Parts: sequence; C-alpha cells; structure tokens
Amino acid sequence: MEGLICGIVIAGIVVLAFFFYLLNTARKKGNKDTNQFGKKEYAPVYVSIADKPDAIIQGMNKFVAEAQKTETAGDKWRWIPMMIFFAGIGLALVDVLIILFGYSSSFVFIGGGVLLWVAALVMARSLRRSDLLDFHPRYHKTKDILHTLRDDLKPGATFLGHLDLTGSMLDAKVGRETKDTQNRTTQLFNDPWLSLKAKLYDGNVLRVTAMQKTKKRKSYWKTSRISGKSKLKPEKFKGSHQELKVRIVVNPEAYKIRPNNQFSLNKDVGKYKITLLDTEGGMINIQAVSPFEDADHESILGFLKSAYTLLERKAA
Repeated sequence: MEGLICGIVIAGIVVLAFFFYLLNTARKKGNKDTNQFGKKEYAPVYVSIADKPDAIIQGMNKFVAEAQKTETAGDKWRWIPMMIFFAGIGLALVDVLIILFGYSSSFVFIGGGVLLWVAALVMARSLRRSDLLDFHPRYHKTKDILHTLRDDLKPGATFLGHLDLTGSMLDAKVGRETKDTQNRTTQLFNDPWLSLKAKLYDGNVLRVTAMQKTKKRKSYWKTSRISGKSKLKPEKFKGSHQELKVRIVVNPEAYKIRPNNQFSLNKDVGKYKITLLDTEGGMINIQAVSPFEDADHESILGFLKSAYTLLERKAA
C-alpha cells in the first residue's frame, strides 16, 4: 500500500514538474504567437493623436521603451518560481523517503510542497503577464508618416486623429453580416486603424483614413447527408484588403484644382487603385483600394504626393 502511495506521489511530481516547465517557459519577446487563423498577434494599442508631431513621436517612443523595460524587469525574476517549485518537490520527497524506510507518514512535507507549488504557479503566471507581444509594424510606420508630414504642417498646428491597433476583427468593428444559401453567416469588419487631420503650411486641410476590411465566416453546424451526424465547422478567415480615403480641402487663394490623366479614376497609384475621385466644391475626395493585406508607409505617402498633382498653384 505504501509502495503504491509512493509511486503515485512520484508520478504526480513528474507530471507537475513537466506542466510547470511548459508554463514557465511560455512565450518570450519576438514570439510567433498566432490566432486561430494563423495570423500573428500583436500588442493591442490605441494612440490618440492630438498634439504636435514631435510630442506624438516622443510619446510613442516612450511607450515602447517603458513596455520593454517592464518585460526586462520580469525576465530578471523568471528563475525564482522554478526554484520555489523544485523546493516543493524536495519537501515532497522527504515524505516519500519516510515511506520507503518503512515509517508511517502524515504527509506534512507533501502538504508543504503543494503549497510551494501553488505559490510558484501564481508567481509564474504573474511574471508571464510581463511578456510583451511585438508591436504591430503599423505602429512604427505611423511614426514615419507623422515624421514625414510634420514639415508640411502650418506652424504651431497639430495633428488630430487616432492610431487603432486593438484588432481588426473585434465585435465592435463588425460593419455588416450576410448569409449564404446554406445559412452560413459571414461577417464584414471595418477597421479604420489610422485617422489623421492636419492643416498644412500652404493653407490646405488634409484628412487621411486608412482602413482594413476583413471577412470572416462564423462557425456553423453541418449535418452529414450520409450519417446524419452534425459537426461544428470552425470559423474561417475569408481575406482582407486595405482602403485609403483622402480629402483635401483646397485653399482657394493658393491653388486651383486641375484634373489630369495620371491621377484619375481606376488608375493604379503604387499599391492602390483609385475607385472614387470627386473634385467638386473646392475639395478633392479620393477613395482607393489595395488588394494587399497591409500597406507600408511609403505607399500611403506616395499616394498623397500623387494626389497633389491635381493642384495647380495660382500665380502670385
């Protein structure tokens, strides 16, 4: 009987040690964490853009530095839960040795070991919260956009808008839902991840909105025609693309709008294709789409530069 108990205790120690090893060696910075669709996950970040360019960029850099500092501090303590855990194993082995030598045991040492294991697990989970998911590339691309546009701002002017990297497929971002002939529901998500408004040095007012549109088919039950059994089909990623909306409120004292063939409806400009172009009412309204799941800052800045070819400066 005592041998059986001893075997159970040893097996339990081995299982718990393996479990703790998996837990305490969880992801680190630079991880490859992905969601259920195989897409890499990033740290959820929301930045309100309502300040001068340099202040915004400095704030974004500071935020990254503080997050990295927190993770580094957690890494320094990561070995302690493991030491506590093995100390608990040592206590448990005392009871095992007592049993092996033929003495009766009250399992006090095993109880103490269990308490140490619980403390180690709690501490390990607490330290794991300091692990940092990578920042989305858009975070750094947006800094480059702000850095480039800052010289075009009216002196003393600020940017207004936001950078939303909290996730492109949140419930709050469902634009609409559709059903097919098999009653399967497809959700269409609208994620305006970047919104910028600025008054420029030349008197124009620029608005830029970069949006990701994503499709996802929800999980559903499918009944087999042969066996009659129902099986739950998982959610399925159906693709995404980028949209870019640009509005330029033109300063009539400095410019007149002059359409051209190089920047016109259905033209490809970099990674984008122009799907809407309206130059009426002293404003330029443009909408463009890109089949790419992401667009780099060079593509956005290049598109803005090309849009300015619609303007002709008036003679002084």
